[in-house]
Amino acid sequence: MKNVDFLIIGGSAAGTTAAEVIRGLKPEATVTIVTDENHEEYSRILVPHYIRHKVTREQVFLKKPEWYKEKLIELIKLKKVIKLDAVNHKVSLGDGEEIEYGKLLITVGGAVVPFEAPGVDLGNIFYMRTIEDADSIIKGLEGAKNAVVVGGGFIGLEFAHSFRANGVENVTVLVMEPFFWKGKLDEDSSKVLTNLLESNGVKILTNEQVERFEGDGGVKKVVTKSGKTLDAEIVGIGIGIKSNLGFLENSGVKINRGILTNEYLETNLPDIYAAGDCAEFLDVIFDRQHILGIWANATLQGSTVGKTMTGTKTVFETAFSYSINIFGGNCSFVGETDESFADEIVIRGSVKEAKMTRIFIKKIAGVMRVVGATVINDPAEVGPLARAIKDRVDVSRYKAKFGDMNFDLKELAV
Repeated sequence: MKNVDFLIIGGSAAGTTAAEVIRGLKPEATVTIVTDENHEEYSRILVPHYIRHKVTREQVFLKKPEWYKEKLIELIKLKKVIKLDAVNHKVSLGDGEEIEYGKLLITVGGAVVPFEAPGVDLGNIFYMRTIEDADSIIKGLEGAKNAVVVGGGFIGLEFAHSFRANGVENVTVLVMEPFFWKGKLDEDSSKVLTNLLESNGVKILTNEQVERFEGDGGVKKVVTKSGKTLDAEIVGIGIGIKSNLGFLENSGVKINRGILTNEYLETNLPDIYAAGDCAEFLDVIFDRQHILGIWANATLQGSTVGKTMTGTKTVFETAFSYSINIFGGNCSFVGETDESFADEIVIRGSVKEAKMTRIFIKKIAGVMRVVGATVINDPAEVGPLARAIKDRVDVSRYKAKFGDMNFDLKELAV
């Protein structure tokens, strides 16, 4: 049985970053990464740029085989962990191999949520998660003139942008809600984003769901539950991701929506940690459990947990933000944007101005604080709002000015 000091399940942002930090702090330790993919670390956020021919396939990869050899980090590819025995500090792989560990980090990320509808197995229906997905999408785009995107959100936007960038003439996005990205945006913010999409040749159909896909060998049409029939030589599906945590069954590791951790990214069991998309961590800024499926967050969590695992307990704390640039516009989410969490939401901008920011405000421990924001087409506002969230700034004397576009949010840092 193989025995390693530090075992990491998952070889993407959180896992690879943690391995590098551990190696730097523990030069003599053995470090092993197990991944079910057949690659060294590559950037999932560069995958859409590769599809749009903005970067080469080689540029998507962040680490080469030589890097792992130089760092003395063992990378075991195409192996899946199927069971954790926390009592005996070992994991079982799908091929029957067992690995005994000193400390274990789980960074399995998330897998796409599969879409179910008749005809979904026809050719040219794609998800956008892996480098292999990107290869297939690029090939499937050849000769395509009509495309349908199922689902809104970031992946829906990436599909729409990528299809148009590859010359697809007619792109239609189907969303089941009454407006695009309901639940994350209000109707006016959604309208700003929708106007941007439609001005760039992307049609949004709301209150629509797929009834079935039709075609012979490959998809040719999408039939909606309302009875519409849409031509489509290619389809993109983006309805979310979910971590596959089945291997933790009966392990004793506590799981809610993700693997529950404290502010140090420690699980309820000794010597077991979690980071990245699969971790539901204690957010010390808002004092609540949180999951962040964001590349930058995964990298920062990997760095943080690597320090904790090697003996320097480090609190994970961040005022996260995530942005997407699309058709010359920008859409950003900063901090906690759950409307039910805020006491008040202040609006800046308007549909007419083609930009809108919503600032989420909540009184915490007697202090009026910015806890989150959605920012459409005004990226300069993201940085000041993120800093105000992280620094827990008392905004009581500024709140009345927030709605005035002449008020510079940089004053929050003064």
